[in-house]
Amino acid sequence: MVVGTVFIMVFGMATLTMVESIDESVKNSEFELSEPEVTLLSVTDQVETTGPVLTVSLGTTAGTGYDDGPVTCTTTGAGTGLTLSVSATDGGVSSVSIVSPGNGYPTGDNTVTISDASCGSGTATIDIDALHDQNRITIMNSGSETVDLSHVFLTLSDTGTKAQGTPFTPFVNHYSGSNLYLFPGEQLSTDAFPLDPTTHGFAIDDDPDRAFLAIYDYNDAETVTVT
Repeated sequence: MVVGTVFIMVFGMATLTMVESIDESVKNSEFELSEPEVTLLSVTDQVETTGPVLTVSLGTTAGTGYDDGPVTCTTTGAGTGLTLSVSATDGGVSSVSIVSPGNGYPTGDNTVTISDASCGSGTATIDIDALHDQNRITIMNSGSETVDLSHVFLTLSDTGTKAQGTPFTPFVNHYSGSNLYLFPGEQLSTDAFPLDPTTHGFAIDDDPDRAFLAIYDYNDAETVTVT
């Protein structure tokens, strides 16, 4: 009888210990690791000191030897990639329109030369009057985990037209710094960049007004500031 009682007590203690062990296992399985927390501080849409060309006007030199056109010509100047559709009168450039806006051009007194040898003598000039808006994104790691910058995605949208852009990774496509990760408490900004329909789902002259940030299971939204 005593032996049986002792056995029951031992079995009961073992059962209690097993239940406590299971409870602890459940606690461990329910414990959630902290999620990466990236805050979208700002998204600006504004004219920068340099950028893609929006409008041009004829310069002081019409040049010679240009075809009546229109013909597409390249240019030389402070930026790169600006190409123009050129028409001429008596060999001198009489009108121009932008084919590709290029990037890195300043405004003001900036004059570029229509330099394509197939278009003429290369002495005709145009003035850059205005630039396209560009975007700049600033984010901050407000959590306690280091975040891989390539895991940060952004989507732009236009609430007026209900147009949704294409998700893109701003800190892979638009960041020229050396950081690969965003450490806790650190903030980073992209370089200024023009919109592109393939990358962002919006053309260079569109004005999306909402930005949505996503990383893993964390997301944040911010209104685009237009200046």
